[in-house]
Amino acid sequence: MENETKTLMMLDNDSQWVTENYDKLRKYEGKVIAVKNQKIIEVSDTLEQLLKKLEQKKENSAFLLIEAIPPKGVSFIL
Repeated sequence: MENETKTLMMLDNDSQWVTENYDKLRKYEGKVIAVKNQKIIEVSDTLEQLLKKLEQKKENSAFLLIEAIPPKGVSFIL
């Protein structure tokens, strides 16, 4: 249970970091990014490519924040 709580807290911190730095992340418009410990560790054009790169780096995507940065003028409705 402790590991799960730690992972959730880490993902929450990474999510807050993305929100706070969203303007700086605009340079990745149209890309998919992986964030770990408030740092971008990988960038790709597609989720599939990103997951392959992460696998090659031996990163477990289940423990990373993965975000799509929409192109300028495009918004996601949640």
